[in-house]
Amino acid sequence: MGVPRFFRGTSRAWGFGRLMTLSNTQESRFVLGSLHTTASHTIGVPHLVELLRVVPSDAPHERYREAVVDENILGRPTQAGRQRTFRHLRELYFLDPAQREYAALRRLWDVDPEARPLLAGILAFTRDGILRASFSAIKEAPVGTIVSSADLTKAVAAVYGGGLSNATLGKTGRNTGACWTQTGHLVGHAKKMRHAVEARPTAVAFAAYLGYLSGSRGVGVLDTPWAELLDLAAEATLDALRSAHSQGLIDFLVAGSVSDVSFPLFEGVSR
Repeated sequence: MGVPRFFRGTSRAWGFGRLMTLSNTQESRFVLGSLHTTASHTIGVPHLVELLRVVPSDAPHERYREAVVDENILGRPTQAGRQRTFRHLRELYFLDPAQREYAALRRLWDVDPEARPLLAGILAFTRDGILRASFSAIKEAPVGTIVSSADLTKAVAAVYGGGLSNATLGKTGRNTGACWTQTGHLVGHAKKMRHAVEARPTAVAFAAYLGYLSGSRGVGVLDTPWAELLDLAAEATLDALRSAHSQGLIDFLVAGSVSDVSFPLFEGVSR
């Protein structure tokens, strides 16, 4: 599987270091987050998997806090640690069924457990500016080559410049390296190697839905920065959408040069 181009061929300005509203229509409002959570933490995919195993999909947002802070289901040794872990998970994933993005992720979560790391990574990518900035080191690295902490730090520094201290920048390299290992884009421990992830239909559907919320339509729902996490070659986009359609995750229609993508699976999710 080839590593794709990084979001070209569109005039939309996608901000990487600041909060940015991508769609201002009343029907669809999507905000690209400017969090710095990964300056001090990873995206916590194992914690998210355990939390969603325990908390029912129809639970209100308060239940997530109870599970992490009061019941300590993640096994954190101190009260402060429990509160910190919950705060980071909430920042990256909302943990609120009233949020469309999280409601859609939760609806897809149990469809294909193998896609969970990529689902989590896609949502965290839209929330965390540092994680987004680091991705340039991932997407520029050919499959099988080494991606170092220094490479990731350099990518973050290129976006944030002097806005982060040297100590913080050093942490971002290590933390984002761990993040991309959790999503499957890197493999290894001391030395991390670029790995092409499998664009499973549930991840394709989720990336496409976020593209729809951002204002994209047709096959353009996969012409977004977060869709680059799928490692899809440009010529594979149609097949990926067809695969998601065949599994009932999206509706995808093509008539000549015109295409339409809709999301009946997510009808009724909160706005």
